[in-house]
Amino acid sequence: MLKKPRLFTAGPTPLHPEAIRAAAGPVPYHRTPEFAACFDRIQFGLRDAFRTQGPVAVLTSSGTGAMEAALASLFSAGDRVVVVAGGKFGARWVEIAVAYGLEVLELTLAPGELVVPADVAVMVEHSAPVRGLFLTASETSTGTICDVRAIVDAVRDVEPEVVTVVDAITSVGALPIATDEWGLEAVVGGAQKAFMIPPGLAFVACSPRGWELIGNRSASPRYYLDLAKYAASAEKSQTPFTPGIGLLLALEASLKAIDEVGGIQALERNADRLATACRAAMVALDLQLLSSAPSPAVTAIKAPVSGTGPDIVAAMRDHYGAQLSGGQGELKDHIFRIGHIGYVDDLDLLAVLAALEGVLADRGHDVSMGAGMAAAVASLASGQGHEGSTR
Repeated sequence: MLKKPRLFTAGPTPLHPEAIRAAAGPVPYHRTPEFAACFDRIQFGLRDAFRTQGPVAVLTSSGTGAMEAALASLFSAGDRVVVVAGGKFGARWVEIAVAYGLEVLELTLAPGELVVPADVAVMVEHSAPVRGLFLTASETSTGTICDVRAIVDAVRDVEPEVVTVVDAITSVGALPIATDEWGLEAVVGGAQKAFMIPPGLAFVACSPRGWELIGNRSASPRYYLDLAKYAASAEKSQTPFTPGIGLLLALEASLKAIDEVGGIQALERNADRLATACRAAMVALDLQLLSSAPSPAVTAIKAPVSGTGPDIVAAMRDHYGAQLSGGQGELKDHIFRIGHIGYVDDLDLLAVLAALEGVLADRGHDVSMGAGMAAAVASLASGQGHEGSTR
């Protein structure tokens, strides 16, 4: 039987056709005026995506590499920081900070729990002096978002000079993250999410204050991960080290495609519509969401029978070629996740919902066949969504 493999994960996401074509061509030399012009176009697109006027550091690394670069470029051993950790990727901030000798105070949330800005502010106030705050805008492992702006505003009421670093790897292209307007010293992104290209590039955008701190403070020992090098090179339309050239060509093509459909805001609206429709389908199928603050990037769904999450993921892949994400850590056996960011449209969502209904019915879940699809179709037809809401 012919069976096309299809990605419905929150990363990597389906590749844009223009990005595939761009990456398949000959690899040019990167120290030429032509490549410098290409890099300038990439910078223009990334600045729009991160809502910043400053340079965006482009690292040839995973998103974790950019997380480490942001921390190492802004903090020194002994700095006291608060980390809001509601899942695997919030916990990663803790692990990186501990590795660099920071004094870490962790605000731990249950999987899917809403972050209350006042709770973060209270912790910062009671732990003064606190130099840094680390957030995960969209916790991919639980499909949960936090209201970054509200948290930062609440914390700065009690600690005005706090340095804020945000993991926005699955947020950029799913919900607005305004680096400059919100005064975020560092915002981290990844290529394999809404940017619709393969893994291998990561990004750090900084507010003007963020770049000033990086330029004026020694922070932690670092070399390849020194963001000051990337900012200085970007001013010369270059990267400080040999980049993933093919990936940059793919990124240029993807950013052009994003601009042609209406910019990063169009991707945010698309993800929000699809996520809203997916949640409506889950209600119609009598399935429960994990999160009380669901993300537009990815929907985390509780398996109807505890412990059967991996079986559902495997059946979707083996029977239909549809690759969902499973749970991670303590959630490994209990949830499955459907991604909505990047090169995903209405028909993709409806197809995966139809397949899911079949898989659930085969496993004895009481499914009214077509109910999930009908709810999703009604949601999409009504244009329901939160129009860029951060909650």
